[in-house]
Amino acid sequence: MVFLMALLGASPVLFATLVGGVVALVLWRCAPRPALLVLIACILQFAVTSFGAWLQGCWLPASRAAGEPIVHFAQLMGIWAMCSSILHGVVIGLLVWAAFAQRVRGIPPPMV
Repeated sequence: MVFLMALLGASPVLFATLVGGVVALVLWRCAPRPALLVLIACILQFAVTSFGAWLQGCWLPASRAAGEPIVHFAQLMGIWAMCSSILHGVVIGLLVWAAFAQRVRGIPPPMV
């Protein structure tokens, strides 16, 4: 039940990444490079969000029931916070790259 609640909390992000992936596949022929970057970003975001929901909904309650020390949880959550932050940064970077991929043909003129 806890896992289902964690999935419910993550469902807007999971739904948005699924829609983004479908849109990337639909627009693949029009703009293959941006579509690939968006698809990679959506897959990565879906994986990070799913793993976070599993961690919160399955692993943590099972570990607490098994009597793991609280220090272990603090260390794991700190590591996961850093890793997920880095991965979210990668996702944002891929989306920004996709927004400008195949748009710039040369160096733009200087702004005077």
